[in-house]
Amino acid sequence: MNKGRIISLNGGIYTVITEDNQEISCKCQGKFRNYRVDTNSDFKANKNRLSTKQDTHNIKLSPKVGDFCYIENNMITKLLPRKNSLIRPDVSNIDQALLVFAAKEPDFSFYLLDLFLVNVTKEDIEPLIVISKIDKLTPNELLELKEALSYYETKLGYRVFYVNSKKDYPKELVECLNDKTTIVAGQTGAGKSTLINAIIPGFNLQTNEISFALGRGKHTTRVASLYQFMNGFLGDTPGFSKLDLQGITEDNLKLYFKEFNDYHCKFNDCLHLENTKGCEVRNNIGSEILESRYLNYLKMLKSLGERR
Repeated sequence: MNKGRIISLNGGIYTVITEDNQEISCKCQGKFRNYRVDTNSDFKANKNRLSTKQDTHNIKLSPKVGDFCYIENNMITKLLPRKNSLIRPDVSNIDQALLVFAAKEPDFSFYLLDLFLVNVTKEDIEPLIVISKIDKLTPNELLELKEALSYYETKLGYRVFYVNSKKDYPKELVECLNDKTTIVAGQTGAGKSTLINAIIPGFNLQTNEISFALGRGKHTTRVASLYQFMNGFLGDTPGFSKLDLQGITEDNLKLYFKEFNDYHCKFNDCLHLENTKGCEVRNNIGSEILESRYLNYLKMLKSLGERR
């Protein structure tokens, strides 16, 4: 029995990389029913550190890209505990996410950016914001975008990189990938595969341009895949023009807008709504808290209410 990690899934066939660096094509043993896993495990997702911890919960699992597992006779027989898991993209055990958004073609969306930030923050995944296609902006347009994103750097502490992937890319961006499992995710048509091709010399992921007829990017990447890179893994994932909130409720959405946590609202169950008097978050909108972020919060809150 070998330990390994699932790095791709295609047509029901899983590619698993083992501890001795062999890539093996596997199938799943029957159906995964009632696997006992420790959902509170401090298991670290790292190809050099695989561990099992006392099982405590019965839950149903299906293997996904990023899972650590046991394999025997080209069959996945058991999954190890996950430290986190996403649905879109459908991956697990991720350290950080390169959230790639085009500066133009398709147009940049702060709402989509905030949706991604909420989803990865919930799973304790470190976000790195990458703005691609900056060559399609005029100098003034680029300056305006950088000013608008400065809040995300100075207030929220996120790192923001500006790239033209077909020509050059920041070397410090590559340094962030060392010894990490990183997924490249974000806006459809933003150039995620192009960025990976630029980062990894000699790589040749299929790329596609924006579809002007539809006004959005074409789905070049169909499935999530992990590639070995700099003592870790770099993952390409399908792009999305629409994204839902995953496992988030009206009550806990505020927890994933990290700047809200800087203010101690006197109402324990406060949702920071516009008509709430005395709300400390509301009192700081437009001064300490970026108004567009707050409006995006209200938009998400409304969508959660409608879904309920």
